[in-house]
Amino acid sequence: MVLGKSKGNKMERDTAKSLSIWMFNDQHVLKREPTSGAIKHNYCGDIFPMKQIDWSNFPFLIETKTGYEQHTPTLWQYTKVLDWFNKSLVEGKQHNQHIIFLICQFKNKPALLFTNYQISLEKITPVSIIPNQINGNLNWINTYIFKDVLKLGFLDLFGSEITYR
Repeated sequence: MVLGKSKGNKMERDTAKSLSIWMFNDQHVLKREPTSGAIKHNYCGDIFPMKQIDWSNFPFLIETKTGYEQHTPTLWQYTKVLDWFNKSLVEGKQHNQHIIFLICQFKNKPALLFTNYQISLEKITPVSIIPNQINGNLNWINTYIFKDVLKLGFLDLFGSEITYR
């Protein structure tokens, strides 16, 4: 379990650095939550700003998962991804973080980004779209190859979601 924990911590650090450079052009803005949520902050999730940002709100709830070979999603089996995603949706609503980034690195697979945000199909095509029924409403989870999303301009994709102070 210790090896799994250190692998998860490494993935969180690497993902925080990649997202921080992509979003802010500064590798030190986003950091992993070192206490796994034991300390309450303004934001929730595994990764969030640890420096002052000039946005009025940080709308992203970022969760990471690594390993979990038995939960690798397939065309017919993605229940665990739905569990993780729906937990993030609930927490995101409580903290005004309405865009979910669930980044999963399943064993021997490329990292996937599961999000409730629909990126323009002119920019990138999802590798899958997962139906997600919540309280009788059908919602969609868009799945992208994480490294492919990072190749695109952050503000081109999410600039309309950012409000500056």
